[in-house]
Amino acid sequence: MLRKTVVARALSIAFSTAAMTAAVMHPAHAQSNAAGTVYGKVAPGAATSVQIRNTDTNQQRTVQVDASGAFTATALLPGHYRATLQGGSLNGRTSDTDVIAGQGSEFVFGEQAVARVEVSGRRSRIDVTNATNGATFTSRELEKLPVAHNIDAIIQLAPNTTRSDPTYAAGHSIGGGSPSENAYYINGFPVTNPLTQLGASELPFGAIATAEIKTGGYGVDFGRSIGGVVNVTGKSGTNNWEAGALYSTIPAKWRSKPKDAYYPVIGVATSAATDGKLRIRNEDNTRSQQQYGAYVGGPIIKDKLFMFVAGERTKTDVADVIGGSTSTTLAVNGFRRYHTNLDRYYTKFDWNITDDHRLEYTSFGDTPDTNTSYYSYNYTTRATGTTPTSSIHTKNNAANGAEVQMLRYTGTLTEDFTVSGQYGVMKSKHIYEPAGYNPALALISAPKEAQAPGLNYNSGQTLTGTIPFSGANDQVKSFRLDLEYKLGSHTLRGGIDNNKIESLNAGDAYAGGALWTYGLNTDPTKAVPVAGGTIPAIAGYGGLAAKGFYVGKTIYSTVSSAYAGQTAQYLEDRWQATKNVLVSIGIRNEGFYNANQDHAKYIDQKHSYLPRANAVWDVNGDSSFKVFGSAGRYSVPIPTQVALRGANGSLNTTQYFVYTGTDANGQPTGLTQITNPLSANNEFGQAKDPKTLAAIDLKPSYQDEITLGFERAWSPDLNFGAKFTYRTLKSTIDDFCDQRPFDKYAAAHNINESNYGGFNCASFNPGTDNDFLVDYAGTMSNYTRVHLSAADLGFEKAERKYTALDLFLEHPYRNGWYGKVNYTWSRDKGNTEGQTLSDTNTGQADVSATMAWDYPEIMKGANGLLPNDRTHQIKAYGWYDLTTEWTVGGNLDIESGRPMGCIGKNPNPNPGSPNYSAEHYCLGAGNYTTNVFTPRGSLGRYGWTKTLDMNIVYKPTFFKGLSIKLDAFNVTNSQPMIKRLEQYNSGTNRSSTYGGVLYYADPRSFKLTAEYNHKF
Repeated sequence: MLRKTVVARALSIAFSTAAMTAAVMHPAHAQSNAAGTVYGKVAPGAATSVQIRNTDTNQQRTVQVDASGAFTATALLPGHYRATLQGGSLNGRTSDTDVIAGQGSEFVFGEQAVARVEVSGRRSRIDVTNATNGATFTSRELEKLPVAHNIDAIIQLAPNTTRSDPTYAAGHSIGGGSPSENAYYINGFPVTNPLTQLGASELPFGAIATAEIKTGGYGVDFGRSIGGVVNVTGKSGTNNWEAGALYSTIPAKWRSKPKDAYYPVIGVATSAATDGKLRIRNEDNTRSQQQYGAYVGGPIIKDKLFMFVAGERTKTDVADVIGGSTSTTLAVNGFRRYHTNLDRYYTKFDWNITDDHRLEYTSFGDTPDTNTSYYSYNYTTRATGTTPTSSIHTKNNAANGAEVQMLRYTGTLTEDFTVSGQYGVMKSKHIYEPAGYNPALALISAPKEAQAPGLNYNSGQTLTGTIPFSGANDQVKSFRLDLEYKLGSHTLRGGIDNNKIESLNAGDAYAGGALWTYGLNTDPTKAVPVAGGTIPAIAGYGGLAAKGFYVGKTIYSTVSSAYAGQTAQYLEDRWQATKNVLVSIGIRNEGFYNANQDHAKYIDQKHSYLPRANAVWDVNGDSSFKVFGSAGRYSVPIPTQVALRGANGSLNTTQYFVYTGTDANGQPTGLTQITNPLSANNEFGQAKDPKTLAAIDLKPSYQDEITLGFERAWSPDLNFGAKFTYRTLKSTIDDFCDQRPFDKYAAAHNINESNYGGFNCASFNPGTDNDFLVDYAGTMSNYTRVHLSAADLGFEKAERKYTALDLFLEHPYRNGWYGKVNYTWSRDKGNTEGQTLSDTNTGQADVSATMAWDYPEIMKGANGLLPNDRTHQIKAYGWYDLTTEWTVGGNLDIESGRPMGCIGKNPNPNPGSPNYSAEHYCLGAGNYTTNVFTPRGSLGRYGWTKTLDMNIVYKPTFFKGLSIKLDAFNVTNSQPMIKRLEQYNSGTNRSSTYGGVLYYADPRSFKLTAEYNHKF
């Protein structure tokens, strides 16, 4: 007893001196990720059994009380429950609690009881059934807080979360991970974007019952994530009919003007025309939004069959300047107007076959539909064209966009044995239909410094960049089975889940078939290294070439199909080691494969064993103080997108020319070829041999994690605690494209390379020894096994280490108010961000196939502070019920800045290096030849971001069920830079945009919402 008290107090004192943030309800290891757990304890002899009844549906279950007075029931549908003691001295005594998916909820009887939580508040007691880190938010809490109606806004409320690079379509950095390393579930079904793993499908906001953000320490029933898990549970019908409707609006006039972006002052001759001048006018941009929603739920057959249906449409209208002031396409697409209808629906039927058997059918959809029109724009007069030059209709072309149907069965076969099974299908069809577009007119890219005086570089092409194939399809078929058996003080759990994924006709290609990129060599008497080769000296060609002007034609296409499969099995023993100590030990076995367009597997990872353990100590035995810790290994697969370039016949070549002029559409004329088509990654459109596209015995991307913390319910008015997290990436998968080690191996072993088709890039484990099959003979049958050590490949071991200390203070809902403050100190450091790369001007979304590991030269200087590093974060939110009619709420988010870096061209590239202009060499005074070594994250930090959101809600007593809410987002209208341009060189010269702002934070806006809810 003395030892327990000393240790507990020592831990409490060690952490509580710095406690500053709120303890949020933590998720428990429930039997199913869409169900919850209840538990309780009475004095021995007080009861022999407990009847547990869902007061919403009348479904009942009876569980036995063990010799110590404890009882537990798992696999319960979320809702309100009442426990009634049976037998013993407290026969008939009752207690109520709310069950939340993935949580442990306690029943408290008699003298042990505390005041039951109000409908908008939280329990003041602590969940002592788990060691998982993160936060869970209920629908009642979300409606009180000023948060945007999307999952990313909810994720940002949780500790250890950071907004990812704004150039990505979706995703968050959780626990130092990249935005593609998270797993998303709705009612237990995986809804992560299968093509990219960036973002996921979402429910109508009003249909969300709970949103659980797991940031670490989760058990073996969850996987395929080294970032975090987002587990959303939708609402269900009850025995009481209810219905409601909502309308909200954010008028364009209620939104402050966004800030304009200017060219930085570079101070060299090639940037003189733009230094300090307006780069892109944002002040003319407008945005408005309206949202309509409705729901109805109730019993089809009382106590047996229930329904809940919700629908939501969000209409967004945007008008914005998208062409920069020096853009060559202002006359055709300088201005854009688009209208989006984002329709989300949710339908759920629950059939209580008996008290012990339940069947659930869920259908939901998330389908954005956008119509975009392009117009001319004049920077001098601010005039916008009145007639569209082109238009595009898209559907399901964002990070979300899918429809799901699923069936789940849950059965309590005996009091000790529970089973849950689930099967579902997710489908998404992507539509991209341009109009007024010339598919034979190549794109133009002409930086101001690369434009020859007197020539026209204005493009007649109405589209820019790459465009996807219209009609592409993604499909996920998922099956899951979970089993749980109680054996004395042990709860044994096991399960399997399998996902089959296909992406048909995915990928994209340049609009118009090609891209002409104009360049300038300030010393045309010298050759210039470029990706895949070298541009020779061009002075001898005379004319514009003698002045250094040249042009490159890039042809790019990845349109093809890809397939993948994911499997997992898990076993876990949850052992109540003592009456106050719960220990969980488990192992998860994950496997995955990726296949090319012919269904041939090129990556086949069969067994990745992931052991995990955690322990929770209920120090005082009354759920008022817990000490917890966990240790585990986690892994993440790679998405289907990798195959589009990595395994299929992708095309990515650039051929260089000198030219004498341009035509009316900015196309070069008088061309003279100066190189053959070049490709840094040997992407000439040829078929790729699946046996040669990945290292043999490839290890998965995996990470080890340890956590240690405590939570203390100090009084009915105060909870506090702290948590330490350490994560280290042990292995990653990316592609590399360096042929030099294979040529060297062939030379050392006297292998004839005359029939060798060249190296096409391959997935590998950076920084370790790798073995490859190489077809030197060109027969696709006579392979050479090539062993390359880490030294042969030239890469250091992949490294990402995340360390964090979370401190929290919480005032449970009491005396009319709730509040929480969370402080996080963290460090995210290493030589890889993970599956993505945010250091580039536009974050590279080639997940697990970034350019970071293509060549060893790119990784020199890569070890440093990573883009998702934020040293300090303060997150505070809460609400105050001023009266029975008026409530005010607030949400404060303060973060220190992102590390600043720079990538440029190596002044002295090694032979064979492609010199992508993406190495850590920058800061040269003139062109790239004076660049100096500039390690990652070594140029300081962005400024702090400080965002305050507030709301006020009026619920008139004379009109029961009506609420009027006004949200104010970014009250102070703070618009700090959140993304800058870090590309130092444009061709051989200093870029005129280096250091300029690419994104500011969103300006202040106000949203008015009217909602009516009625219970019959």
